[in-house]
Amino acid sequence: MREADRFCWTCGEPRDAAPDRLEVVHAPGAQDGHPGGRRSWPVLAVFTVALVAAVGVSGWWLVKPSDTATTAAAASPSPPRAGAQAASPVATTPAPASPAPTPTPTPTPTASYAVGPVVPSGVQAPRTSPDSADAGGRTTSYAAANLLDQDPATAWRTEGNATGSTLTFSFAGTVRLTEVGLVNGFAKVDPYDGTDRYAQGRRITSVTWTFRTAAGPLQVTQQLQDGDRGLQRLTVTPVEVTSVDLTIDGVTSPGAGGRFDRTAISDVAFANA
Repeated sequence: MREADRFCWTCGEPRDAAPDRLEVVHAPGAQDGHPGGRRSWPVLAVFTVALVAAVGVSGWWLVKPSDTATTAAAASPSPPRAGAQAASPVATTPAPASPAPTPTPTPTPTASYAVGPVVPSGVQAPRTSPDSADAGGRTTSYAAANLLDQDPATAWRTEGNATGSTLTFSFAGTVRLTEVGLVNGFAKVDPYDGTDRYAQGRRITSVTWTFRTAAGPLQVTQQLQDGDRGLQRLTVTPVEVTSVDLTIDGVTSPGAGGRFDRTAISDVAFANA
């Protein structure tokens, strides 16, 4: 054995005498409890931990699901499990509707009526006396149209007692009336012999005016003065009408000893005052 081999290369202690051969030298600190073994353990432990971590990371990258698969799985809803109750739809309360604006009422136009006489477009009578001749031999007619000519020397006349008879006056459209009136007999004096036709016949003592309004008929009674040969007027509450009825309610007895039993009206007038 060489001189150099008689001592331990690591610790310098003498080796036992032995045949000249190669000895098996253990790695420092492997089995003999040499202090050098304790110094090598931390290095080995760190190396082992690093190796395990590297293996773990490599395995995680091999089994990690792809981002695309994860995103698709999150986007697709899972099918309901068997026996699971379907979720009820959430009821939504509709927003309250905005109130409709209140329309501004359009004012109803007020009709305008002319002030003054209102002349009917026509008149109807139930019956009429036949034509006759005056003292001069001229023909005298007693048609209902004579009521509207504003001439007291002409008249509508009927035979006998005309109580209950009704004359109807029509207008071309709706008119406003505040006044009505009539001459209650045949107010004529014959120009040839001066005979008083008013005193000869019957005179009307009372009538009823019936105003045909949109709301229905409105009736007003008028009392007349016997002997007043003028137009006897009656003021009424303003009414809008299209026609007016005049009904004879009472008359006098005939004059001249009853020889002229006839009832007459010389004129009828309407006005909007």
